[in-house]
Amino acid sequence: MEELYSIMRDFLEVEYNEESLLFLLKTAESAYSGAGQEEIKQIANSTKYYLKALQRELRAAINRLDCYITEGVNKE
Repeated sequence: MEELYSIMRDFLEVEYNEESLLFLLKTAESAYSGAGQEEIKQIANSTKYYLKALQRELRAAINRLDCYITEGVNKE
């Protein structure tokens, strides 16, 4: 059971790091909003979209793991 909690903590840490990366991407996107910088802004925006998709998948995995842990505790 301790291993499952350790995995859950790892998932949460990854989620926190993704939020930090998203903040950096938003900052980069706003910094490159001038003329002639459109390609860089587009790359930052595309990366931000992909990161948000990964965050949704991670949240779903965390929820599944949380349910699994809860069911295991209730069985004991």
